[in-house]
Amino acid sequence: MSEPEFAEEPGLPNDDGVTVSTTPLPLVLRTLEDDRVPAGQAGLGTYLGERLIARNTFPTEFVERLPLTELFSQPVPLLFHVALGGPGIQGTLYALVPSGPFEEDEESDEAEEPWAESVPRYEDSLEAADLEEGQERRAMFPLGVLVRVARDRRFPNDLGLEAKDLLHTVLTGQSHEVIDRVLEDLLDDS
Repeated sequence: MSEPEFAEEPGLPNDDGVTVSTTPLPLVLRTLEDDRVPAGQAGLGTYLGERLIARNTFPTEFVERLPLTELFSQPVPLLFHVALGGPGIQGTLYALVPSGPFEEDEESDEAEEPWAESVPRYEDSLEAADLEEGQERRAMFPLGVLVRVARDRRFPNDLGLEAKDLLHTVLTGQSHEVIDRVLEDLLDDS
């Protein structure tokens, strides 16, 4: 597999950084068995090949109804948004998946909201928006939170570059569990 490439999103405030993969990646989502998953929740792990790159929890009912094979049947681009917080920086990793499975059935909306005919629908304005030929609508599916502790930051004055570097580190398998880093910091301080 070739190295993933990323593009920075310009014009964000100094306390935010966003990077987007320019090449879609072949991801696989699998349920995770983990004692840390709260009751009523199900854990999902995101894999690139056999490497776990992110994990998240969702309500069990949502996961049971989620069309995982449909959402990730083709490679998908990633979006990573970071901000200052936690022990350094933290951000959410999203897969930009086809929005079709998340769109509501229009007939069920009409039955529940008869008054809605007189109000312009946001969805209709989206349909009217110009998409490039062959481009499909995408939804942001949260894969998990990634953290880099302050002492490991490589670009302390540029969150865009930091986001790109952190995502590259995770995707290439050079990352560590954040809890291991925090415990290391605590032990170093004592």
